[in-house]
Amino acid sequence: MLFYMQMRWNIEGRLSFKEVWDLEIEESEAAKADFKILGMYKVTGQRRVIAIVDMPSADDLDRTIMGRLPLREFLEFEAIGPSGRSRVFLRTAARISEPRR
Repeated sequence: MLFYMQMRWNIEGRLSFKEVWDLEIEESEAAKADFKILGMYKVTGQRRVIAIVDMPSADDLDRTIMGRLPLREFLEFEAIGPSGRSRVFLRTAARISEPRR
């Protein structure tokens, strides 16, 4: 099952960017062990990451992001939703990631 996830790093006064990058390496290894990352994008100029992941179920995704990821206490999940492979979805995801004018 495919999921769209939009996350914000909540690190102000808690972690330096170097610490975030070091944790991101651990995070990517932990994430690879639990689900397939189809795409992950850092939003320019923001502390946001957008990811498209493949998981067996919403319950599996919940267990992984709430209990197994090293950055879980620093990530604020702003949006999570099931999605599918469609041209409409891809256009919507591209539009969401574009900077607002």
